[in-house]
Amino acid sequence: MRDIWRVLVVLFVIDLVFEMSPVILGLILPPAAMDAYQAGTSAFGTLAQFFSFGVAGLAVVGVVRLVHKRGFWTLVGDPAAAWADLKRVALAVGLVLLAVEVLQLGGIADDPPVMRDFGTWIVFLPLAFLALLVQVGTEEIFFRGYLQQQLACLSPSRWVWMVIPSVLFGLIHYWNGSGASDGVIWAIWAGLLGLACADLTARTGNLGAAIGLHLANNAFALLLYAVEGWPASGLALFIYPYEDPQSYDYALQTLLHPSMIVYALTLGASVLVMWLAARIAIRR
Repeated sequence: MRDIWRVLVVLFVIDLVFEMSPVILGLILPPAAMDAYQAGTSAFGTLAQFFSFGVAGLAVVGVVRLVHKRGFWTLVGDPAAAWADLKRVALAVGLVLLAVEVLQLGGIADDPPVMRDFGTWIVFLPLAFLALLVQVGTEEIFFRGYLQQQLACLSPSRWVWMVIPSVLFGLIHYWNGSGASDGVIWAIWAGLLGLACADLTARTGNLGAAIGLHLANNAFALLLYAVEGWPASGLALFIYPYEDPQSYDYALQTLLHPSMIVYALTLGASVLVMWLAARIAIRR
């Protein structure tokens, strides 16, 4: 079932579910829990935000079955191979990111972060990894498991099945930024990450490697450092003092400033390093 209209129907439904997820959760969660979910600054709120991706994940599996008659494992690939690739890549990329963190310890800012209670952080860690797995798994099932595969059925061109899903993946991350220029940086970085995950999926024939890379990246980004009072900050071990997000709302012209260009290149290099580590891990 390769009709383009089917792909458009799935895109429309999944976008609708993403938009309606807070409404759905509002019908389930009590008001206090819903407030924590929307803020995302507590451990519960952050976990709720990550686990809420499961609503969209179930929707992807359900609508793909209805529209394309495809089951769950057609999106993921061989389960044994996917699990093996996930573990190898998550470990390899995690070790590389850990090495980068160690090398950067000497460059901590003048206003160092505050360390939360380590014992509490450790207790929450397994649940945090499970929540992140739901988050990244949902995104990979949709963008690489469904969209990349379905577009590959429509065209043999990598510009279609590899680039288009990655561009869309980058665009949805634009809204993570605090303003236009910050959003563009987010979109470029996420688009490059999408390309890396798309390549790994094409090489392995399953989502394991892509999920492993994505999981390791998000774990280091969300479970180590955060800014107090910012969304998704409830599970980080180290907390920086609060800053007004509007202070990062730069004009688009600042993207041409040398410091911003260096910053963008640094982000691109970080994706390249993670991708190379993943490629070595799967040796394909």
